[in-house]
Amino acid sequence: MNETVTVGIVGLGTHGANHARLLREMDHEVFGVDADPDARERFEQTFDRPTYESPADLFDRDVDAAIISTPNKFHEPSAIGALEAGLDVLLEKPLAHDLDSAERIAETAETTGNTCMVGFHHRHRNVCQVARSYVEGGYLGELTHVDARFVRRRGVPGRGTWYTSEEIAGGGALVDIGAHCLDLLLYLSGWPELDEVSAAVDSFFGHRDDYAYVEMWGEDDDAKMYDVEDTVTAFCEFENGLTATVEVAWAANDEGAHSYRLKGTDAGAKLDITNSLNTIEPVPDQRNDLTLYEVRASGHDHFVDSTVHVRPNDPYTDELETFLDAVVSGERPAMTNVHEALDVQRAIHRIYGAQDD
Repeated sequence: MNETVTVGIVGLGTHGANHARLLREMDHEVFGVDADPDARERFEQTFDRPTYESPADLFDRDVDAAIISTPNKFHEPSAIGALEAGLDVLLEKPLAHDLDSAERIAETAETTGNTCMVGFHHRHRNVCQVARSYVEGGYLGELTHVDARFVRRRGVPGRGTWYTSEEIAGGGALVDIGAHCLDLLLYLSGWPELDEVSAAVDSFFGHRDDYAYVEMWGEDDDAKMYDVEDTVTAFCEFENGLTATVEVAWAANDEGAHSYRLKGTDAGAKLDITNSLNTIEPVPDQRNDLTLYEVRASGHDHFVDSTVHVRPNDPYTDELETFLDAVVSGERPAMTNVHEALDVQRAIHRIYGAQDD
């Protein structure tokens, strides 16, 4: 794409700065918005571009699109303001901090007709799209069960920051990394309708005075604001007969993992996209693996384990390219659109509700 796009970034923390860096590398124009003067100053010094204190000030400029990377509670006012100003929007996941807010964002996107994408970047990994193609093409037969797991050994993000505040974030591990887990689960299985859910939602680690870790993403404020879960285990039954287990943890006495085991009537698959953060693991684990499991009867009954080799890609860049193509073309993207993000939000809502059943 040769056309230059002007993008306003609302929220200039780590995610906002990363979007700005990638956009500049792609030769696009960026502006920044943040209520924090220190964040604005860092952005201006790094990118040599003006910033604003209020999103409304940015939306009055001649910009083509907005990227929202604020804390979850503030997704709604920023996204709705941008959509109503005629801008296409890319929101960091999740869609919102709760279901009501998410539904209002989706309704506004539908009313305005503008693009609203949500940043489930893992879905842009080539290996994830290949895994989905095997399911969609019927290679696995009828999909019967999925084990979805996203666990960090020690990965509570910034104890005492907005990430660990239910009011601001909307939840803990489930809203954060669990949103990715549910998005990929639904994507890989073809977006089945959720029927029944049972769940255990607990906090075992992050609030403890003796919480030990090697590195932490964000600042450690001794859990002065910590009223969210760090561990979730759920069992889901879908209307098409598919079942799934979902395990999500910010912290566990176990090795970190981000993987999906898909069991079908003709074959199975394991998708392993464990990509630990340098900021929380002393020895990062980077995987991009897909393995197929089959049983065949030719000659003699035998097992076949096939390793699928896929060209690795940068999902963040491909996510931005998908969004910018939509901005230029005026055509809404099929990938990670607001309606799919709303389905993920509904699943999150159901799992939180199931703990009280």
